[in-house]
Amino acid sequence: MSTERFNVVVSGSVLEGFEPDAVKDAFTRLFKLDAAKTEQIFRRGNVAIKRDIDADKGQRFIDALQRIGVAAQLQPFNPAPEAAAVAPARGTISGAVSKAAAAARAEAGEPDSSGEVSQRGGEMAAMQESDAEGTATSAENASREAGEPAAHPFRFYGNGTEYFRIWIVNILLTIVTLGIYSAWAKVRNAQYFYGNTEVAGSRFAYHAKPLTILKGRIIAVVLFVAYSLISQLNPIAGLALALAILAVLPWIIVRSLKFNRRVTAWRNLRFGFDGEIWPAFKAFVFWPLAGVFSLGLLMPLALYKQQQFIVDNSRYGTEPFQLTPCGKAFYMIFVGAFGIFMVAFALMFGLNFLLPPLAPLVMLVAYLYVFAFISVRKTNLIFNNSALRGGDFDFSCDWSDGSYIKLMLVNTLLTLLTLGFYYPWAKVRVAQYKADHLQLNAHADLEGFIAGETENVSALGEEMGDVFDMEVGI
Repeated sequence: MSTERFNVVVSGSVLEGFEPDAVKDAFTRLFKLDAAKTEQIFRRGNVAIKRDIDADKGQRFIDALQRIGVAAQLQPFNPAPEAAAVAPARGTISGAVSKAAAAARAEAGEPDSSGEVSQRGGEMAAMQESDAEGTATSAENASREAGEPAAHPFRFYGNGTEYFRIWIVNILLTIVTLGIYSAWAKVRNAQYFYGNTEVAGSRFAYHAKPLTILKGRIIAVVLFVAYSLISQLNPIAGLALALAILAVLPWIIVRSLKFNRRVTAWRNLRFGFDGEIWPAFKAFVFWPLAGVFSLGLLMPLALYKQQQFIVDNSRYGTEPFQLTPCGKAFYMIFVGAFGIFMVAFALMFGLNFLLPPLAPLVMLVAYLYVFAFISVRKTNLIFNNSALRGGDFDFSCDWSDGSYIKLMLVNTLLTLLTLGFYYPWAKVRVAQYKADHLQLNAHADLEGFIAGETENVSALGEEMGDVFDMEVGI
């Protein structure tokens, strides 16, 4: 067994895909530092936060740091005093390390004049790292011993002020570039929200390239402009083009889902999508048409088929997700919504004779409540019936009408009163709500599952995108 010893060294830089302000903010919150101390640590760089440890412990230290967004690496330990200053981190490992560095350096405290953290500070950092890495596993083991699944709640660490800076810059640059920057704006937004969402001690990552998104948007804009012009000049030709677009719609949806899954990762393991064209055609063309021709009676079933297609063809690593059949319950959500509308219509009809000014208000309230009614029940139903690896890992989702309606009303009201400037805070509050009401339930060893999937993906080779991959959302 090797006796080589190492230092864990952080460079002070932030990895690609992470916003510097977001990393520093997470760093500050995680280790309960003041902002000035965080800035000092990041400015200093090349700080040895742990010295004289073996490779395995060092790598665990780096893996833990990696989760919050700074760059670090292992450097050979040299006991000589003159060797204390460590060269900047470089090479392929620094990318994987950056998340770890922020966490470790922050907890470690301020560096001393030699550029290293005090020995006690290093020990404190190591203890925090060990706690961060082991909390999820310990809870999982204890729960399984008690015969219960280990609950891993989702967490969201973003804040409105932080996101406002990203949002306003995105808008200004999109306007200046006549919309071209919108692809880069989408990536920055996604990286912020994914990077601030955590479950079981690890955060999500978004790896999309803006040029790929721009390609899909150009195709969408060209098709829209062509359809509009041709429809104006020749309605028959416009109808033919619409049918042609409808025919290729399943292909576009599949490519877009493949792209979005593959650029999303958790614990360095990417998601995937294996849907095919014909099932996509049935879910997104045939069933919606059936819903239209049935005067809406089959539309809830069409929406369910689409959700089923998306969940059943998604996977994490090589393991597919599964949606337990729940078509009847899904349909009954819309039956309930229709019943609410009928009651509202009857009430409005009565108020037309008694208090006419209140009649429109009744329908507005009914519309808002039905929107919340459907959103809450549909989200809960889909998540509570979704699982991974034959049910070893499933979800619990508990949105409620009252809290969701309050969230929507406050967000809408404040966004209107501020002429739209509250939007970043509203979006952050929605992300916070979604995370606070969702958890992952592990009925088996989560760490073992992740390790096994990592080996499976490595053995198969990571799927590479082709020139047809695109993201068509505007």
